[in-house]
Amino acid sequence: MQSVATLRRINEDRLADRAAVVLLPRADTDDEADSPSPVYDSYLNSREESIREMTYFGTLEFERLWSMIRDHMTVNWNTGCGRRSSFGGKDVFFMLLTVLKNCGKWDVVAAVFRVKTPSFQKMVTKFATVLSPFLYETLVASALERFPMKKLVLGGQAFTNYPYARYATAVTFQQSNMPAGRMQERALYYSKKHHLHGYKVEVSVLPNGQAVNCTQHFPGNTGDIDVFRRNAEFHLQALCKVDGDDEIPDDGRLVAQYPSSWAVLADKGYQGLARDFRAVTPYKRAPLQTLTLEQVATNERIAHDRIIVANYFGRLCTLWSICADKYRWDEDNYDVYFQVCVALTNFHIRANPLRREDGDSYARYLQRLTEIGDSIRSERREYSDATERTVPTGYRRYRGLAAPVAPLRVVTPPTSAPLLQKYHFRI
Repeated sequence: MQSVATLRRINEDRLADRAAVVLLPRADTDDEADSPSPVYDSYLNSREESIREMTYFGTLEFERLWSMIRDHMTVNWNTGCGRRSSFGGKDVFFMLLTVLKNCGKWDVVAAVFRVKTPSFQKMVTKFATVLSPFLYETLVASALERFPMKKLVLGGQAFTNYPYARYATAVTFQQSNMPAGRMQERALYYSKKHHLHGYKVEVSVLPNGQAVNCTQHFPGNTGDIDVFRRNAEFHLQALCKVDGDDEIPDDGRLVAQYPSSWAVLADKGYQGLARDFRAVTPYKRAPLQTLTLEQVATNERIAHDRIIVANYFGRLCTLWSICADKYRWDEDNYDVYFQVCVALTNFHIRANPLRREDGDSYARYLQRLTEIGDSIRSERREYSDATERTVPTGYRRYRGLAAPVAPLRVVTPPTSAPLLQKYHFRI
């Protein structure tokens, strides 16, 4: 009983000490001071729609994304020796999405968050470098396992005209700065199709709109079929039939030649790929010949199913300006940002399926590239013509160049001439 009395006395003394404290009036506490993400919370509290305007994701979508990567980023980012960032992971992720959606120049977005440009660029790039492999594996590479061929067929999500095709593959092109170096080095990045310097990336898309693979970037002069062959390891593994696929009927093209492989849909730039892969490509018109009606119909059926890739590229370029505008940053970081954008596009498509408008958006993107390329060629041609006329005759004779052609000038004779006509001659 004495021990119980001792415990009672200790508890009474503790309560008496607490009661002796003078209670001060409560002050309004600053919730942001204790918040792990004060930057994100400030935009959320000011206006909830501002989150969507800055990132293309609503509050719930952003929170789902953050919960998906939180544990990985907590362990792998802003840890170890060296100087640490003063911003939390959630805030930097919010900044990264804003950069991908709106960024053309670092100083513009850095000013929005009131951070010095060099520090902002370094922080966001480090965060993206840590995030990219994990997010790509979670949202892109895992799609092959999450959507096996059997699930697509039984769920009615296979291609309409070619249900034995696993996915469709295409290459997208993005303009970049002209590389430094000699002419031969710059020529590697020059696309003759677009008349621009840039990068190529191959993306493979399932019929349900989910991308399952994204290659590293290649110089713009690389052929589409060459990009495919360099990614042969993925295609051979992804197209291989697995256990249970033998229950799915398959009597399509090239099944006799590749009985253990599904098909891949490609465009005319992949002619000859069927010698090594089960590739379904459109017929290409031979010189001085026309396609038959059956071949034209086949090409239309292939184009109908392959439109899913154009729709995907359209959504990608619509969401992320870093994938649509001229890329002006370090080439070494291009794959990091592009793969993050592909993964985020997959996440966006889950709640917002692809539409025809996405394909129209990509067509406008390609048309814009053509206009830019034609404009640059026209300016170069005008500059070349102007320079050619100013080269001295002696230098031309030394270099064996043709003599410049004088411009055709029109001279009108005086009105007193017997015949009022214009004489055309060179002066």
